[in-house]
Amino acid sequence: MEFKKLYLILTMAVILVLAACSGGSEEDTSTEEGSEETGTEESAGEESADEESSEEASAGTIAYDNQFEIGTGERGEEGQGTQIDETVELPKNSDKVVVFDLGVASTFAALGLEENIMGLPKGENNASLGNTISDVYESDEDYVNLGGLKEPDYEALAALDPEIIMIHGRQANSNVVGELEKAAPNAEIIHVAADSSNYFEDVKEMTMFIGEMYEVEDKAQELVDELDAKLAEVNEKVAASELPMLFIQTNGGNLSFHGVGGRYDFLYNDFGFTSAGEQTEEATDGHGNEISFEFIAETNPGIILVMDRGAAVSEGEATSSDVLENEVTSGVDAIENGNVYELNPQNWYLNSGGYLTALSQVEEINEAVDAATAE
Repeated sequence: MEFKKLYLILTMAVILVLAACSGGSEEDTSTEEGSEETGTEESAGEESADEESSEEASAGTIAYDNQFEIGTGERGEEGQGTQIDETVELPKNSDKVVVFDLGVASTFAALGLEENIMGLPKGENNASLGNTISDVYESDEDYVNLGGLKEPDYEALAALDPEIIMIHGRQANSNVVGELEKAAPNAEIIHVAADSSNYFEDVKEMTMFIGEMYEVEDKAQELVDELDAKLAEVNEKVAASELPMLFIQTNGGNLSFHGVGGRYDFLYNDFGFTSAGEQTEEATDGHGNEISFEFIAETNPGIILVMDRGAAVSEGEATSSDVLENEVTSGVDAIENGNVYELNPQNWYLNSGGYLTALSQVEEINEAVDAATAE
């Protein structure tokens, strides 16, 4: 009997030990599972935080397709250039912007964003600004004068330490770009000039881009719609006038003709003018093809648009459109009928390619065609 009692006692002890071990194992497993779940939640939380951080960083920048050629010499000089084709991330709503393209400076002004510009090349006595944007940027206290379009003031630029530098073709050469990089090593340098072969589309695209950059897309769209409407109106008037046009650039005593495919190709593609003359070359260069009074007489334009480059540049000599009137040209329709119109040289030569300057160009053409077709 005592043996049986001992056996029962041992059996119960073993059962209790096994039960205790089993409970401990389950407890350990539960703890491990809880630990794994906590680790997973922490990992998910970290991933979510990383994603939010990435989204915030993305929301703070805007991508820009930066495509242009850096020439080896000044604009228009021949030489093997370096093609830039990159996408850069620009900070949104930056108030540390330097603009060397005065046309694009007019786009900032049209959008009410001019206060984000730190400096621009206003030239001596602000001569480069022209009357379209001079009232906006005349204050040297608010907008630092960065010298000339071709000869920037690099010391003044360095003092500004900008985040973004917007350049035009006049600065797109290795010498100037190199100096800009030295003066402002923290800045992204982007080319923003409108292409003459796609002029108004480029102006509208840049207006929309800046609108998105500063989160005023609705305002940008309103401006684009307004420009489209005015362009369409003038295009109809030009087509109805049926006046062959000659675009002449004066520069001291020299006369140049800008035809289809040249610097002012948009006069033909966008406004719809028919050129009174044909080029002797495949395409005109930046300053046009030199012509004579005999050329004007032979082409016999119905309307002449004159742009005085000499009046636009500091070293130039202003030339009145009266220079076109002489015995050789006396029988030309445009001269006989008084259809010779002087264009704003700053808007057409120095500051073209921005919203306000493009709008001014449209208005000038509208006035010229209205006057030429008035009964």
